[in-house]
Amino acid sequence: MVLLGALVNGIEAFIGGAIGVFLRRWIKKDMGDFLIVGQGMCVVLIAVQGMVAGGSAVIVTLSMALGGVLGYLIDIDGLFHRFGDFIQARIDAVSKGNTQLGSFSAGFVPASLLICTGSMAIVGSLQSGIQLDHATLFSKGIIDLIVCMVMASTLGIGVAFSGVTVFIYEGLLTLLSTTVAPLLSDLVVKNMVVTGSLLLLAIGLNLMGVTDIKAANLIPACIMPVVLVPLFMLAGLI
Repeated sequence: MVLLGALVNGIEAFIGGAIGVFLRRWIKKDMGDFLIVGQGMCVVLIAVQGMVAGGSAVIVTLSMALGGVLGYLIDIDGLFHRFGDFIQARIDAVSKGNTQLGSFSAGFVPASLLICTGSMAIVGSLQSGIQLDHATLFSKGIIDLIVCMVMASTLGIGVAFSGVTVFIYEGLLTLLSTTVAPLLSDLVVKNMVVTGSLLLLAIGLNLMGVTDIKAANLIPACIMPVVLVPLFMLAGLI
């Protein structure tokens, strides 16, 4: 089953988030804020490790610029938050204002971005689609389970539903990889990983409270190397 890796990853993320919501009642706000800062530091570490993958600074810079413009015009960040607010309204109607579940958007947006934009999501999806090798996504799912559990314990129920986002994202990448496999050279993948790692850096800094970057608007940047690398090769620039 070509989508098995994405499906298992999504389920593991949801389970982690559900466990975190259950644990939420025993975690004080100060402790939760402290844990989130710690998670932000770990995300920064993962981002730094991904940024040394060996991509081209020029291609990554252009990817961030072009992808950022596209994401800004589409307003992906706004779409995420409007969806979160829609779900929040339904939750409030059912729970009658009970804050125990937390703000949906506050958990859904950062968790979705975090578990979707890392190098393991990109590389693992390509392996699932091209080689039917799901090992990377299975391993990533275990990591996501733990990360989502910690995040949901402080940010609430929205984190659990990032499992749906990661299934859709990785599923689309997996299916697309079978079609665009000839374009996915090692150089393309390296630049996709570095660009995705820059997004992780923004997410980590946001979690630490250092910045307030609309990282979702930069998601299209991760795909730009698929177009830019072949163009640079045709022009003899790389």
